[in-house]
Amino acid sequence: MKRTELYNITIQDGEIYTGLSEDEFMDKMLELSQCYYETGYPSPDIISHQTYGNDLHISDGEQHSSSPEED
Repeated sequence: MKRTELYNITIQDGEIYTGLSEDEFMDKMLELSQCYYETGYPSPDIISHQTYGNDLHISDGEQHSSSPEED
């Protein structure tokens, strides 16, 4: 089993974005920072996030790479 991290973003105690992958989380935080730069909202002081794990089942074929390792 492989564990992946998921993210929730909360603004002023109200959950806004849930179950985000790491890439989605980073994209959304970038978007929120650009919005703050342009409009002054939402302030970083009122944004928080939570990280939690999600177990993924990996088949035997996905566990091993068929390409040789490079030195």
